Amino acid sequence: MTYEETMTRLKEMESRYQDGFSSLDRSLLDNLYFNIFGREITNRGCSDCYRDAYMEILIYLKRNKAMPKKSDFVLKAGAIITFFGEPKCYSNANITDEAALRFLAMNPSNEKLFEKLPEDWKSRLPKSDTPEVEDKDAVIARLTQENEQLTKENELLRSENASLKTPAPRKKGKKKSEPEAVPDPAVEATADEPPTETANDEVEAVETAETPDPSDADEVSIEEPEEAPDQE
Repeated sequence: MTYEETMTRLKEMESRYQDGFSSLDRSLLDNLYFNIFGREITNRGCSDCYRDAYMEILIYLKRNKAMPKKSDFVLKAGAIITFFGEPKCYSNANITDEAALRFLAMNPSNEKLFEKLPEDWKSRLPKSDTPEVEDKDAVIARLTQENEQLTKENELLRSENASLKTPAPRKKGKKKSEPEAVPDPAVEATADEPPTETANDEVEAVETAETPDPSDADEVSIEEPEEAPDQE
């Protein structure tokens, strides 16, 4: 059904909006609502729910001026796909072939989220986005090698850290020579204090040196004067 045909049919249903839609009207609203929004009407036994669905469909078509492009991919009810770093999310209401193929290219096991897939979807995957699946043994070997490398680096850092903590040996300096003993200064005797024994000994030694010993002196001959002749 084209956009013009759909709008004509909705215009015709407007007269039954208040009294209630017929079973044929409800069937059309069910199809339109699912094709446009990718989900079913909440409660099919509720007349108000169909009135709300009618208004949502009418507003969407007047705003976009075209019928939504139907994707070859149909998600399961309630499924939503997103891409890391992008705020936009996709459901059956806005899913596109490009978004579905991009999502499947990230991981082929994502196909479990789809209700309907085209037969040639694998051949339509973008080759640049097809991930390379590593073998389990290869992954284990790679992780083991990385673990060994990290262990070696850790041991090297520990040895360097231990060497930094070890103090360097001190150099033995030359033994300093003991200072010579300085003699005590001579104590001068003051007028108020009597001379010490040392001072007295020095004085006696000086007097002894200055006073000659009488026994050592040369013998002095004393000549007696001659008697004068008697005068006659």
